[in-house]
Amino acid sequence: MKNILVTGANKGIGLAVASEILRAAVDTYVVLGSRDMARGHIAVASLVAQDATWADRITLLELDVCGDQSVQRARDSWMQQRLDVGLYGIVNNAGLGQGTVAQTVDVNVYGVHRVCEAFAPLLGPEGRIVNVTSASGPNFVAHCSADRQAFFTDKTIDWSSLQAFIQECGELEPDVVQRMGFGSDSPYGFSKACANSYTLWLATQHPELVINACTPGFIETDLGKEFLGARTPQEAGMKPPAAGAKVIIELLFASPRGSGHYYGSDALRSPLNRYRAPGSPEFTEGN
Repeated sequence: MKNILVTGANKGIGLAVASEILRAAVDTYVVLGSRDMARGHIAVASLVAQDATWADRITLLELDVCGDQSVQRARDSWMQQRLDVGLYGIVNNAGLGQGTVAQTVDVNVYGVHRVCEAFAPLLGPEGRIVNVTSASGPNFVAHCSADRQAFFTDKTIDWSSLQAFIQECGELEPDVVQRMGFGSDSPYGFSKACANSYTLWLATQHPELVINACTPGFIETDLGKEFLGARTPQEAGMKPPAAGAKVIIELLFASPRGSGHYYGSDALRSPLNRYRAPGSPEFTEGN
């Protein structure tokens, strides 16, 4: 039995991932995390409409990754419903595109941390954690100073140092951007770069697990559309949510190729400090 928690699963990529998990094998179960229970029930109904046999393989959890108490209640609810049944995987998909630094970091970094602190202890040996980040992270790092790039790619980074760094950056005012060696003031890119760094640290804390981050690609979701400007999804080359689920499913179920890595939407390893286009050669240490 493979129980997999997916946060932000009531729509978009999260819902597509839930569908693909259920389709992957008859022993897969989805723990569907949704901040809004009404939308969560609609999501469950849409999955059951695809295949009525999935009804017994879905558990809906009210889960707001921005609330410590909400995350703890979700964990307690899961334990009460499933007794001592653990988890096989966690997909940290919940995300925020537009907002202040504090708002985006609270969802995209601290939200991931809250979920992992509460649910990672329920994972068995070789359990999987997939942190859904973005190519905006490496793009942000690419425009930073050499010293700052070294910080974001440091495999020995620790959570306390990352927290202190985030607090020091504040709201990325112009003087802070210059002083910190950033080339961009994008809260989203900053938060995703930090989420990738968090993945590096998390993997060192759980050597018994397989923990990686990935970009789903430029996907036609509510979050993705926030970055369109005047373009249409077609003009921007956006892909459907099912396409964004592919790399996540690969990292959940394929034979492990390491831990603490970042993968492109084509499921090939990618660097943390620059963009690698899908289809281009896979990143290896030293290239």
